[in-house]
Amino acid sequence: MRWTRWMAAASAVVLAATLGACSAAVPTRDADAVFADRMAAALLQWRGSPSTGPFAYTIPGTVLAASIGDGAVVATASGDGAPGVPLDEASTFHIGSMTKLFTAALVMQLDQEGVLSLDDTIDRWFPSAPGGAQITVRMLLQHASGLSELDFDLVGHVTPQQLVDDVFTRAPVFAPGTEYAYLNAGYIMLGRIAEIAADAPYEELVRTRFIDPLGLTHTYLDGEGSGPDAVNGFVLTCAGGEGAACAGKNGTVEAQEPSPQWPGAWAAGSMVSSAADQAVWIRALVGGDVVDAAHLDEMLTITPLSSEFYSAAYDASGVPHVQLGEGAGLATWQVPGVGTCHGHAGAIPGSNGIAAYCPDKNLAIVILNAIEPAGLTPGYPGLTPLASGALWAVSAGD
Repeated sequence: MRWTRWMAAASAVVLAATLGACSAAVPTRDADAVFADRMAAALLQWRGSPSTGPFAYTIPGTVLAASIGDGAVVATASGDGAPGVPLDEASTFHIGSMTKLFTAALVMQLDQEGVLSLDDTIDRWFPSAPGGAQITVRMLLQHASGLSELDFDLVGHVTPQQLVDDVFTRAPVFAPGTEYAYLNAGYIMLGRIAEIAADAPYEELVRTRFIDPLGLTHTYLDGEGSGPDAVNGFVLTCAGGEGAACAGKNGTVEAQEPSPQWPGAWAAGSMVSSAADQAVWIRALVGGDVVDAAHLDEMLTITPLSSEFYSAAYDASGVPHVQLGEGAGLATWQVPGVGTCHGHAGAIPGSNGIAAYCPDKNLAIVILNAIEPAGLTPGYPGLTPLASGALWAVSAGD
Protein backbone atom coordinates (compact mmCIF):
# COMPACT_ATOMS: atom_id res chain seq x y z
CA MET A 1 0.00 0.00 0.00
CA ARG A 2 1.88 3.00 -1.28
CA TRP A 3 0.36 5.73 0.86
CA THR A 4 2.05 4.28 3.92
CA ARG A 5 5.31 2.92 2.56
CA TRP A 6 6.37 6.20 1.01
CA MET A 7 6.14 7.99 4.29
CA ALA A 8 8.64 5.58 5.82
CA ALA A 9 10.86 5.06 2.80
CA ALA A 10 11.21 8.59 1.53
CA SER A 11 11.70 10.42 4.81
CA ALA A 12 13.34 7.11 6.06
CA VAL A 13 -13.66 23.70 19.42
CA VAL A 14 -12.33 26.26 18.72
CA LEU A 15 -15.43 28.34 17.90
CA ALA A 16 -16.72 28.25 14.33
CA ALA A 17 -16.61 32.02 14.22
CA THR A 18 -12.94 32.01 15.12
CA LEU A 19 -12.10 29.47 12.46
CA GLY A 20 -14.28 31.18 9.91
CA ALA A 21 -12.26 34.35 10.32
CA CYS A 22 -9.24 32.45 9.03
CA SER A 23 -10.82 31.55 5.68
CA ALA A 24 -8.92 32.57 2.58
CA ALA A 25 -9.51 35.95 1.05
CA VAL A 26 -10.47 35.58 -2.60
CA PRO A 27 -7.45 36.52 -4.73
CA THR A 28 -7.77 38.78 -7.71
CA ARG A 29 -7.30 37.36 -11.15
CA ASP A 30 -4.20 39.53 -11.52
CA ALA A 31 -2.63 38.06 -8.38
CA ASP A 32 -3.21 34.52 -9.63
CA ALA A 33 -1.86 35.42 -13.06
CA VAL A 34 1.30 37.00 -11.64
CA PHE A 35 1.88 34.00 -9.42
CA ALA A 36 1.32 31.61 -12.33
CA ASP A 37 3.72 33.50 -14.59
CA ARG A 38 6.41 33.63 -11.94
CA MET A 39 6.15 29.94 -11.08
CA ALA A 40 5.74 28.52 -14.59
CA ALA A 41 9.41 27.82 -15.28
CA ALA A 42 10.06 26.49 -11.77
CA LEU A 43 7.12 24.09 -12.03
CA LEU A 44 8.32 22.79 -15.39
CA GLN A 45 11.78 22.26 -13.93
CA TRP A 46 10.30 20.51 -10.90
CA ARG A 47 8.16 18.23 -13.02
CA GLY A 48 11.18 17.21 -15.07
CA SER A 49 13.52 16.73 -12.13
CA PRO A 50 12.95 12.98 -11.60
CA SER A 51 14.03 12.31 -15.19
CA THR A 52 17.66 12.78 -14.14
CA GLY A 53 17.38 10.80 -10.91
CA PRO A 54 16.88 7.20 -9.87
CA PHE A 55 13.26 7.02 -11.06
CA ALA A 56 13.66 8.40 -14.62
CA TYR A 57 10.23 9.90 -15.32
CA THR A 58 8.45 13.25 -15.56
CA ILE A 59 5.76 14.33 -13.13
CA PRO A 60 2.62 14.63 -15.30
CA GLY A 61 1.02 17.47 -13.37
CA THR A 62 1.31 19.68 -10.28
CA VAL A 63 -0.86 22.27 -8.55
CA LEU A 64 0.87 24.78 -6.27
CA ALA A 65 -0.81 27.16 -3.82
CA ALA A 66 0.74 29.71 -1.48
CA SER A 67 -0.03 32.66 0.75
CA ILE A 68 1.74 35.08 3.05
CA GLY A 69 0.22 35.48 6.49
CA ASP A 70 -3.54 35.95 6.24
CA GLY A 71 -3.28 37.21 2.68
CA ALA A 72 -5.09 35.80 -0.30
CA VAL A 73 -4.20 32.28 -1.37
CA VAL A 74 -2.92 32.17 -4.93
CA ALA A 75 -2.61 28.99 -6.95
CA THR A 76 -1.38 27.75 -10.29
CA ALA A 77 -1.42 24.48 -12.21
CA SER A 78 1.00 22.83 -14.60
CA GLY A 79 0.39 19.67 -16.63
CA ASP A 80 -2.30 17.00 -16.50
CA GLY A 81 -4.30 15.26 -13.79
CA ALA A 82 -5.31 12.36 -16.02
CA PRO A 83 -4.37 11.46 -19.60
CA GLY A 84 -5.37 14.41 -21.77
CA VAL A 85 -7.05 16.26 -18.89
CA PRO A 86 -5.21 19.46 -17.89
CA LEU A 87 -5.13 20.42 -14.24
CA ASP A 88 -6.42 23.77 -13.10
CA GLU A 89 -5.77 25.57 -9.84
CA ALA A 90 -9.04 24.32 -8.31
CA SER A 91 -8.40 20.63 -9.11
CA THR A 92 -8.91 18.28 -6.20
CA PHE A 93 -6.64 15.37 -5.26
CA HIS A 94 -6.66 12.38 -3.00
CA ILE A 95 -4.25 13.79 -0.41
CA GLY A 96 -3.37 10.61 1.47
CA SER A 97 -1.60 11.05 4.78
CA MET A 98 -2.16 14.81 4.80
CA THR A 99 -5.50 13.62 6.23
CA LYS A 100 -3.66 12.78 9.45
CA LEU A 101 -3.51 16.46 10.41
CA PHE A 102 -7.31 16.57 10.59
CA THR A 103 -7.28 13.48 12.78
CA ALA A 104 -4.57 14.82 15.06
CA ALA A 105 -6.29 18.20 15.43
CA LEU A 106 -9.58 16.48 16.20
CA VAL A 107 -8.02 14.42 18.99
CA MET A 108 -6.35 17.54 20.39
CA GLN A 109 -9.68 19.39 20.48
CA LEU A 110 -11.33 16.45 22.25
CA ASP A 111 -8.53 16.51 24.82
CA GLN A 112 -9.06 20.25 25.31
CA GLU A 113 -12.73 19.60 25.94
CA GLY A 114 -12.10 16.76 28.39
CA VAL A 115 -13.83 14.22 26.16
CA LEU A 116 -10.67 12.13 26.25
CA SER A 117 -7.11 12.50 27.49
CA LEU A 118 -3.86 12.12 25.61
CA ASP A 119 -2.73 10.08 28.63
CA ASP A 120 -5.61 7.60 28.29
CA THR A 121 -4.48 4.10 27.44
CA ILE A 122 -6.12 2.56 24.42
CA ASP A 123 -7.53 -0.43 26.28
CA ARG A 124 -10.28 2.03 27.28
CA TRP A 125 -11.64 1.64 23.73
CA PHE A 126 -9.84 -1.48 22.49
CA PRO A 127 -9.74 -4.16 25.21
CA SER A 128 -8.17 -6.65 22.77
CA ALA A 129 -5.21 -4.44 21.85
CA PRO A 130 -1.95 -6.24 22.71
CA GLY A 131 -0.21 -4.14 25.37
CA GLY A 132 -3.13 -1.70 25.25
CA ALA A 133 -2.77 -0.84 28.95
CA GLN A 134 0.69 0.61 28.20
CA ILE A 135 -0.14 2.41 24.93
CA THR A 136 -1.46 5.96 25.25
CA VAL A 137 -3.35 8.14 22.81
CA ARG A 138 -0.25 10.34 22.70
CA MET A 139 1.86 7.39 21.55
CA LEU A 140 -0.51 6.79 18.65
CA LEU A 141 -0.22 10.44 17.64
CA GLN A 142 3.58 10.25 17.85
CA HIS A 143 3.95 6.91 16.00
CA ALA A 144 5.46 5.29 19.08
CA SER A 145 2.89 2.63 19.98
CA GLY A 146 4.87 -0.36 18.70
CA LEU A 147 1.75 -1.92 17.19
CA SER A 148 1.77 -3.79 13.89
CA GLU A 149 0.88 -2.06 10.62
CA LEU A 150 -2.32 -2.55 8.64
CA ASP A 151 -2.86 -5.49 6.34
CA PHE A 152 -2.89 -3.35 3.20
CA ASP A 153 -4.82 -5.96 1.23
CA LEU A 154 -7.79 -5.35 3.52
CA VAL A 155 -7.85 -1.56 3.15
CA GLY A 156 -10.96 -0.50 1.29
CA HIS A 157 -12.56 -3.91 1.64
CA VAL A 158 -13.43 -3.95 5.35
CA THR A 159 -14.54 -1.37 7.90
CA PRO A 160 -12.08 0.77 9.90
CA GLN A 161 -12.93 -1.22 13.03
CA GLN A 162 -12.20 -4.47 11.21
CA LEU A 163 -8.83 -3.06 10.13
CA VAL A 164 -8.07 -2.26 13.76
CA ASP A 165 -9.22 -5.67 14.96
CA ASP A 166 -6.96 -7.33 12.41
CA VAL A 167 -3.95 -5.34 13.63
CA PHE A 168 -4.62 -6.61 17.15
CA THR A 169 -4.23 -10.21 15.98
CA ARG A 170 -0.53 -9.61 15.35
CA ALA A 171 2.22 -9.18 17.91
CA PRO A 172 3.61 -5.67 18.51
CA VAL A 173 6.94 -4.92 16.82
CA PHE A 174 8.49 -3.08 19.79
CA ALA A 175 7.66 -2.07 23.34
CA PRO A 176 5.40 1.02 23.60
CA GLY A 177 7.28 4.31 23.74
CA THR A 178 10.70 2.88 22.88
CA GLU A 179 10.92 3.57 19.13
CA TYR A 180 9.46 5.66 16.31
CA ALA A 181 7.81 3.84 13.39
CA TYR A 182 5.39 5.61 11.05
CA LEU A 183 2.10 3.79 11.51
CA ASN A 184 -1.07 4.29 9.50
CA ALA A 185 -2.87 1.82 11.74
CA GLY A 186 -2.43 4.22 14.65
CA TYR A 187 -4.39 6.95 12.89
CA ILE A 188 -7.20 4.57 11.98
CA MET A 189 -7.34 3.81 15.71
CA LEU A 190 -7.37 7.53 16.53
CA GLY A 191 -10.31 8.02 14.20
CA ARG A 192 -12.23 5.27 15.95
CA ILE A 193 -11.28 6.63 19.39
CA ALA A 194 -12.62 10.05 18.37
CA GLU A 195 -15.87 8.53 17.13
CA ILE A 196 -16.44 6.49 20.27
CA ALA A 197 -15.41 9.24 22.70
CA ALA A 198 -17.41 11.99 20.96
CA ASP A 199 -20.32 9.69 20.01
CA ALA A 200 -20.34 10.99 16.43
CA PRO A 201 -19.01 9.82 13.05
CA TYR A 202 -15.47 10.83 12.17
CA GLU A 203 -16.62 12.49 8.94
CA GLU A 204 -19.13 14.64 10.80
CA LEU A 205 -16.55 15.62 13.41
CA VAL A 206 -13.94 16.86 10.94
CA ARG A 207 -16.54 18.50 8.70
CA THR A 208 -18.32 20.46 11.42
CA ARG A 209 -15.17 21.41 13.34
CA PHE A 210 -12.77 22.23 10.50
CA ILE A 211 -14.05 21.94 6.94
CA ASP A 212 -17.23 24.00 7.19
CA PRO A 213 -15.96 26.72 9.58
CA LEU A 214 -12.88 27.32 7.42
CA GLY A 215 -14.87 27.39 4.20
CA LEU A 216 -12.97 24.46 2.68
CA THR A 217 -15.43 23.96 -0.17
CA HIS A 218 -13.17 21.54 -2.08
CA THR A 219 -12.41 19.28 0.89
CA TYR A 220 -14.24 16.14 2.00
CA LEU A 221 -13.70 12.58 3.22
CA ASP A 222 -13.81 10.23 0.27
CA GLY A 223 -16.55 7.64 0.51
CA GLU A 224 -18.53 9.59 3.11
CA GLY A 225 -18.47 13.31 2.31
CA SER A 226 -19.18 15.03 -0.99
CA GLY A 227 -17.47 17.55 -3.22
CA PRO A 228 -15.70 17.96 -6.56
CA ASP A 229 -14.37 14.72 -8.01
CA ALA A 230 -10.65 14.21 -7.45
CA VAL A 231 -8.27 13.56 -10.32
CA ASN A 232 -7.23 9.94 -10.70
CA GLY A 233 -3.63 10.85 -11.45
CA PHE A 234 -0.87 8.53 -12.61
CA VAL A 235 1.44 5.81 -11.34
CA LEU A 236 5.04 4.93 -12.15
CA THR A 237 5.35 1.29 -13.17
CA CYS A 238 8.30 -0.90 -14.09
CA ALA A 239 9.27 -4.56 -14.43
CA GLY A 240 9.78 -4.80 -10.67
CA GLY A 241 6.39 -3.38 -9.73
CA GLU A 242 5.46 0.26 -9.22
CA GLY A 243 6.31 3.33 -7.18
CA ALA A 244 9.30 2.81 -4.89
CA ALA A 245 10.07 -0.51 -6.55
CA CYS A 246 11.03 1.42 -9.71
CA ALA A 247 14.06 3.15 -8.16
CA GLY A 248 17.04 2.65 -10.43
CA LYS A 249 14.87 1.41 -13.28
CA ASN A 250 13.31 2.95 -16.35
CA GLY A 251 9.74 3.40 -15.25
CA THR A 252 6.65 4.06 -17.35
CA VAL A 253 4.02 6.62 -16.36
CA GLU A 254 0.55 5.12 -16.63
CA ALA A 255 -2.97 6.24 -15.75
CA GLN A 256 -4.01 5.41 -12.22
CA GLU A 257 -7.06 3.19 -11.92
CA PRO A 258 -9.59 3.88 -9.13
CA SER A 259 -8.19 2.51 -5.89
CA PRO A 260 -9.93 0.97 -2.87
CA GLN A 261 -7.36 2.83 -0.79
CA TRP A 262 -9.04 6.17 -1.55
CA PRO A 263 -12.05 5.55 0.72
CA GLY A 264 -10.37 2.76 2.70
CA ALA A 265 -7.53 4.83 4.18
CA TRP A 266 -10.17 6.73 6.21
CA ALA A 267 -8.78 8.74 9.15
CA ALA A 268 -5.23 7.97 8.03
CA GLY A 269 -5.54 9.02 4.39
CA SER A 270 -8.97 9.38 2.71
CA MET A 271 -9.34 13.14 2.46
CA VAL A 272 -9.88 14.84 -0.90
CA SER A 273 -8.84 18.48 -1.15
CA SER A 274 -7.49 21.26 -3.33
CA ALA A 275 -4.17 23.03 -2.93
CA ALA A 276 -5.88 26.32 -2.00
CA ASP A 277 -8.01 24.65 0.68
CA GLN A 278 -4.95 22.96 2.12
CA ALA A 279 -3.14 26.32 2.28
CA VAL A 280 -6.01 27.77 4.33
CA TRP A 281 -6.03 24.70 6.57
CA ILE A 282 -2.30 24.49 7.27
CA ARG A 283 -1.91 28.18 8.09
CA ALA A 284 -4.93 28.05 10.42
CA LEU A 285 -3.59 24.98 12.18
CA VAL A 286 0.06 25.99 12.56
CA GLY A 287 -0.96 29.62 13.11
CA GLY A 288 -2.81 28.67 16.28
CA ASP A 289 -6.43 29.11 15.18
CA VAL A 290 -7.51 25.46 15.48
CA VAL A 291 -6.18 24.22 18.83
CA ASP A 292 -4.98 26.11 21.89
CA ALA A 293 -1.33 27.02 22.45
CA ALA A 294 -0.54 24.04 24.68
CA HIS A 295 -1.97 21.53 22.23
CA LEU A 296 -0.32 23.19 19.25
CA ASP A 297 2.98 22.97 21.09
CA GLU A 298 2.33 19.26 21.64
CA MET A 299 1.70 18.82 17.92
CA LEU A 300 4.83 20.76 16.97
CA THR A 301 7.39 19.54 19.49
CA ILE A 302 9.68 17.02 17.80
CA THR A 303 9.97 13.81 19.77
CA PRO A 304 13.49 12.53 20.47
CA LEU A 305 12.55 9.15 19.02
CA SER A 306 11.51 10.65 15.68
CA SER A 307 14.55 12.93 15.59
CA GLU A 308 16.85 9.95 16.08
CA PHE A 309 15.00 8.00 13.39
CA TYR A 310 15.23 10.68 10.71
CA SER A 311 18.79 11.62 11.58
CA ALA A 312 19.90 8.01 11.17
CA ALA A 313 17.95 7.67 7.92
CA TYR A 314 19.56 10.76 6.41
CA ASP A 315 23.02 9.72 7.58
CA ALA A 316 22.54 6.33 5.93
CA SER A 317 21.34 7.82 2.66
CA GLY A 318 23.94 10.58 2.50
CA VAL A 319 21.42 13.32 1.70
CA PRO A 320 20.93 16.60 3.61
CA HIS A 321 18.87 16.47 6.79
CA VAL A 322 15.59 18.09 5.74
CA GLN A 323 12.95 16.45 7.91
CA LEU A 324 14.02 17.07 11.48
CA GLY A 325 11.38 14.87 13.05
CA GLU A 326 7.74 14.78 14.03
CA GLY A 327 5.59 15.76 16.97
CA ALA A 328 2.05 14.69 17.75
CA GLY A 329 0.87 15.00 14.18
CA LEU A 330 3.01 17.73 12.64
CA ALA A 331 6.30 17.08 10.86
CA THR A 332 9.10 19.67 10.78
CA TRP A 333 11.48 20.40 7.91
CA GLN A 334 14.42 22.76 7.51
CA VAL A 335 14.04 24.31 4.05
CA PRO A 336 16.82 26.35 2.37
CA GLY A 337 15.79 29.95 1.76
CA VAL A 338 12.66 29.67 3.88
CA GLY A 339 13.61 28.25 7.27
CA THR A 340 11.65 25.93 9.49
CA CYS A 341 8.37 24.59 8.09
CA HIS A 342 5.67 22.48 9.73
CA GLY A 343 3.04 20.30 8.10
CA HIS A 344 2.49 16.88 6.63
CA ALA A 345 3.09 15.04 3.37
CA GLY A 346 0.83 12.44 1.84
CA ALA A 347 1.09 9.70 -0.77
CA ILE A 348 -1.69 7.47 -2.08
CA PRO A 349 -2.30 5.92 -5.50
CA GLY A 350 -2.44 8.74 -8.04
CA SER A 351 -0.96 11.56 -5.97
CA ASN A 352 1.88 12.66 -3.71
CA GLY A 353 1.77 16.05 -2.00
CA ILE A 354 2.64 18.22 0.96
CA ALA A 355 1.13 21.08 2.96
CA ALA A 356 3.47 23.23 5.05
CA TYR A 357 3.48 26.50 6.96
CA CYS A 358 6.81 28.23 7.46
CA PRO A 359 6.50 30.71 10.37
CA ASP A 360 9.84 32.43 9.71
CA LYS A 361 8.39 33.83 6.48
CA ASN A 362 4.67 33.45 7.25
CA LEU A 363 4.50 31.29 4.14
CA ALA A 364 1.86 28.64 3.53
CA ILE A 365 2.80 26.36 0.64
CA VAL A 366 0.97 23.37 -0.75
CA ILE A 367 2.19 21.15 -3.58
CA LEU A 368 -0.10 18.46 -5.00
CA ASN A 369 1.35 16.18 -7.66
CA ALA A 370 -0.74 13.92 -9.89
CA ILE A 371 1.49 10.88 -9.50
CA GLU A 372 2.87 8.59 -6.85
CA PRO A 373 5.81 8.77 -6.35
CA ALA A 374 6.64 12.43 -7.04
CA GLY A 375 10.21 13.65 -7.21
CA LEU A 376 13.35 12.24 -5.69
CA THR A 377 12.25 12.93 -2.09
CA PRO A 378 8.60 11.82 -2.02
CA GLY A 379 8.36 12.32 1.74
CA TYR A 380 8.41 16.08 1.17
CA PRO A 381 7.72 16.29 -2.59
CA GLY A 382 8.69 19.61 -4.13
CA LEU A 383 9.15 21.47 -0.85
CA THR A 384 12.86 22.18 -1.09
CA PRO A 385 12.99 23.04 -4.83
CA LEU A 386 9.81 25.17 -4.87
CA ALA A 387 9.42 26.88 -1.49
CA SER A 388 11.84 29.78 -1.92
CA GLY A 389 10.53 30.50 -5.41
CA ALA A 390 6.95 30.41 -4.19
CA LEU A 391 7.85 32.85 -1.42
CA TRP A 392 9.18 35.27 -4.00
CA ALA A 393 6.29 34.72 -6.40
CA VAL A 394 3.51 35.18 -3.85
CA SER A 395 5.12 38.43 -2.70
CA ALA A 396 5.04 39.89 -6.21
CA GLY A 397 2.20 42.27 -5.47
CA ASP A 398 3.68 43.59 -2.22
